[in-house]
Amino acid sequence: MRGVHEFSIAEALVAQVQRHAPPSGRVREVEICVGALRGLEPDALRMSWEAVTHGTSIDGAILHVDLRPWTITCSSCGRTWTSPVPFVACACGDPAPRPTAGDELDLVSLTVETEED
Repeated sequence: MRGVHEFSIAEALVAQVQRHAPPSGRVREVEICVGALRGLEPDALRMSWEAVTHGTSIDGAILHVDLRPWTITCSSCGRTWTSPVPFVACACGDPAPRPTAGDELDLVSLTVETEED
C-alpha cells in the first residue's frame, strides 16, 4: 500500500515543524534529509505533506526533500562509498559489503516569513 508510510511520516513532520516554528511568522519552506533506507518516495511524501498541512498554520509551505544514497562499507578492505542501491559488490571482490548509513530522517531547516519581510 504505497503512500501510507509517507502519510504517517508527513503527519509526524507537521507536528515537529509546528513545535519548532516561531509563534509569529509563516512557515514558507521546510527542508528535510532522508536516507535511502527509509524507503520514502519523495513525490508521495510531498503529496501527503500537502494533504496533512491543508488548513493548518503551515498550509502552503513547500517541502524540499534531500534524498541521500546508501552508504556502504566493505568489511574485507574497509572501503566506504555511496550507492543508489544497497547490495553491490565491492571493488576488492567482496560480494557482500554492508549498508552502514541511510536511515536518517532529519528536519534540516525552516524558512519563515515574518511581518518585517
